Amino acid sequence: MNKHQTDNANATAFPVDAIRAMFPALQRAGDFIFLDNAAGAQIPQSVLDAVTNHLVSHNVQRGGRYGRSVTVDQSVADARTSVALLINAYSPAEICFGMNATSFIRLVSLGIGQMLQERDEIVITDMDHDANIATWLALESAGAKFKWWRMREDGNLHVDDLRPLVSDRTRLVACTVTAHSIGSIVDVAAVAEIAHAAGAEVFLDCVHYGPHGLIDVQAWDCDYLVCSGYKNFSPHMGFLWG
Repeated sequence: MNKHQTDNANATAFPVDAIRAMFPALQRAGDFIFLDNAAGAQIPQSVLDAVTNHLVSHNVQRGGRYGRSVTVDQSVADARTSVALLINAYSPAEICFGMNATSFIRLVSLGIGQMLQERDEIVITDMDHDANIATWLALESAGAKFKWWRMREDGNLHVDDLRPLVSDRTRLVACTVTAHSIGSIVDVAAVAEIAHAAGAEVFLDCVHYGPHGLIDVQAWDCDYLVCSGYKNFSPHMGFLWG
């Protein structure tokens, strides 16, 4: 069997119609094509059913002693377990859910801003989404200083360029796992090795990597990671690991 035949066989074996049938938006789109799917995924029927079931049958306050409240608490616990498995976390207790990744970047930055002291330098990149740049730059008022880890002409961040930027003054290295604009992937395990050797922490924006690759916080050895559910077939929300 030649390569052309193999490709045709693989295309035939992949259940395109069955996958498309899982997404109501695709059934109602008509001639419209969702070519902006990198910005956000459509929601499958199973997720719509789960959200609808919650709003119809379990739209109650958490932390109560009555049945429906207990059910909601268990649903959140189950969701944390699912995300922990997805990213290879050490424990579901390390997972927080919130509005989006940007709000979590802001939350962590506020904490970092309170602990700068002699470690007042933050490394940021020119390849990141603005949410993982401007949020950290806002810490200038708290006394933070910034080192720019810049892309080379090949559109990649090279870890050799990071080494001279990290010192005993470095508090944090904040970078993406993959560029939202051009898709370049960063060797984040090497980033963590360099940062930790200097006593610094690593914050990873995994929003645009999450739908396309396996996240492994243990292998990457990062300290914080944010991701957005709406890139991964869920409503607009985000989660933080740390």
